[in-house]
Amino acid sequence: MSQDYRLVSTLVRAGDSLPCPAEADPVVQPTSTPGLLRVTYLKEVTRVPFAEPTRDADVAYVE
Repeated sequence: MSQDYRLVSTLVRAGDSLPCPAEADPVVQPTSTPGLLRVTYLKEVTRVPFAEPTRDADVAYVE
């Protein structure tokens, strides 16, 4: 499985805490709305490859 990143950009109120990965380097920018900040960072995600099942293949389910 390969590692990829997703861009996360969210608005938060000044003083609020935001769960951000430890290895992320967040960018904090002011917004035009008083009291709100835009926090942007890269979040690591795992790409899970899957293929179209063939007609004869049994489909496996994960519980």
